[in-house]
Amino acid sequence: MSEKELHSKIQSTKAFLDREMIRIRTQNVGPGNLSFREIGSRMDMLHEAERVGVRNLGERQSRKLKKMIGELEELRQVSLN
Repeated sequence: MSEKELHSKIQSTKAFLDREMIRIRTQNVGPGNLSFREIGSRMDMLHEAERVGVRNLGERQSRKLKKMIGELEELRQVSLN
């Protein structure tokens, strides 16, 4: 996956997690597949990747990020791009 593709996946993943957080807050139902804590930890990972920069991510960070994005795509059975 190129840096540009990873950056676009990060953006779409952030938008997806934001929508999930809003859905949980506004519908007054229990969390669906993701809790606030899970969403928060994943958002922290995305924000850190943006802060450091996609080009400057280490191999380990990049792998963790790609794995997390893949898990979210599998969870929702949609492409986040």
